[in-house]
Amino acid sequence: MLWVLFAVTVLLGAVLRFYRLGTLPPGLYHDEAFNGMDAWRVLEGERPIFFEANNGREPLFLYGMAAALALLGRTPYAVRVTAAVLGTLTVPATFLMARALFGARVGLWSALLIAVAPWPINLSRIGLRAVSMPLVTALGLWFWWAGRRQVRWRRIVGWVLGGTLLGLSLYTYTAARLVLVAVAGFVLFQVWVSRERMGRWEVLCLALAALVAMMPLTAYWITHPGSSLGRSSQVSILNPEINHGDLFGLLTRNVIRAAGLFTFRGDSIPRHNVPLRPLFDPLTSAFFLLGGLLSVGRARRDGASALALIWTGVMLLPTILAEDCPHFLRAVGVLPMAAVYPALGLEWASQRLAQRGPAWASKTMIGVVLAVASLWGSYDYLSRHGGTPDLAYPFEAELVQEAVEINRFLGTGWQGQGIQEPEGTPIPSRHVYLAPRAWEDRLTVNFLVASPERISILGRDPVEQVDEVLVLAWPHEELSAVREVLPHPARIEAWPGPLERGDLDAEPRLLYVAYRATRLDDAPVVAARFEDEIELLGWDMEPAEGERTRLRLRWRAVQPLSTAYTVFVHLVRDGQMIAQDDGAPGGGYYPTTWWTPGDEIVDTHTLDAVYDPDREQVIVGWYELTLMRHLRVLGDGGKPGADRFELK
Repeated sequence: MLWVLFAVTVLLGAVLRFYRLGTLPPGLYHDEAFNGMDAWRVLEGERPIFFEANNGREPLFLYGMAAALALLGRTPYAVRVTAAVLGTLTVPATFLMARALFGARVGLWSALLIAVAPWPINLSRIGLRAVSMPLVTALGLWFWWAGRRQVRWRRIVGWVLGGTLLGLSLYTYTAARLVLVAVAGFVLFQVWVSRERMGRWEVLCLALAALVAMMPLTAYWITHPGSSLGRSSQVSILNPEINHGDLFGLLTRNVIRAAGLFTFRGDSIPRHNVPLRPLFDPLTSAFFLLGGLLSVGRARRDGASALALIWTGVMLLPTILAEDCPHFLRAVGVLPMAAVYPALGLEWASQRLAQRGPAWASKTMIGVVLAVASLWGSYDYLSRHGGTPDLAYPFEAELVQEAVEINRFLGTGWQGQGIQEPEGTPIPSRHVYLAPRAWEDRLTVNFLVASPERISILGRDPVEQVDEVLVLAWPHEELSAVREVLPHPARIEAWPGPLERGDLDAEPRLLYVAYRATRLDDAPVVAARFEDEIELLGWDMEPAEGERTRLRLRWRAVQPLSTAYTVFVHLVRDGQMIAQDDGAPGGGYYPTTWWTPGDEIVDTHTLDAVYDPDREQVIVGWYELTLMRHLRVLGDGGKPGADRFELK
């Protein structure tokens, strides 16, 4: 039965980590994209042992990501699947570690809690290297502690493998630099406080194996001074810009906040956690506190309890000694050991209940606690967190939309669907112009765009003579440079892009305005002509989302226009207007004063009603907003008629 429950636990952990992995969380944060770009360079032949850029990053996770990119190409799924694999493997690794320390039942409960808690779930669904540390350290602790129960040479093998993995944890994440500090703290505790004693061979095997494993990366840091401390010094509470002259006060507050991350209040950053949710739900938290008290009481006579306490305390230091405490990336070293405490409390309570109550009561209590933890954790991540519309902003989903817009236009690269980048070459005679703000330092866009050679910087690079052009312009500056890169005569359409919002922004703002121009060869048929030589060439209507109707009008100017006119669209039923949409053409981003004679302007309007052609009429026209002067439709011989035109 134990192994059946173990298999179900691992399967549940895998489902929670792989379900909708390509779309939840939405977007691709720029740190994830940066990792993807470095992993792509690995495929191109670079083999660094430490990645210097972006404040320095350890290599293990990035090499795993490189393997995923080799199989799937440049997609969000490929960036995140390595984390999902490592996070899933952490579930059985937690079982092995906790079983070696405290027995099989505690191992199983610990594994289930790691499988369903939102913090490790979220960690397994983002392309950041922190997820690799819990797996490697759990396996290291397992080999070490399991080796204690072996005999003769098998014991030595276990200690060597454990020390090697604990040393290799240095290649996972910055917080792993304290792994040997935790081990050393345990050794000193055994010598000075504990009733147990570690043998010399155990200490020697662990230390030598760890030091050998650490040597290549340590040697790199020694020969490249400063490469490993850049980010740490920036966020340290020793930095006067962070402690503001109150170092002791900040340290005290951080200790309290770090202690509360398990049961009271967690990380507030939505990229790291369901904002403010502690690691455990209230019911599980009660057993966490019970397990912690039991560990404290047993520490002197039980080495496993002492190791758990020392490990947890040391691994909280990266977040205690830095800003933004509790920070769930810096505190990642407490996983998966933190799951052991509620499992210990649950096991102790179940044993007492089994001794004093009916046979079914103990199993029922375990089932209820674990079911509550599973349902609560799954709901908090998948529904409460994953269903938040604003989650797209911290993961920069708008930049993914920009990259997809570019790739779809060029006909190459990831198109916004699926887990794999399709093969293909760019469509001939298409080119993209981007505002500097839409390309430079946009790491997500840089990573996902498959044909950067087809991209020019608007207003800076030479104009390419092509038949089709896509322009993404920065909407908060002068847009006149757009007109210089469009072919003529052409069919031109303009539309607003997605909204973006930075972590410190109170309100979102428009990311870009898109313009698409396709060179025209044939002269279209004219459906209606208005004063000032504006021609209506045609239209089409289609249903839009939310019980609405989308109308696309196609206009042309016969002569240059000096007045910025406004289009009106009315939906009329039985003589009464039931919906309307007035505005400058192109959503206001391609005014009539920009029009070049011969160009065809696609002008899209959305009406808040469903169009019924048997009962309703669609009427369009033009007016000058400042004077409210309407343009009239010209009849035969150019004679002015009505100030509106009915689409039939």
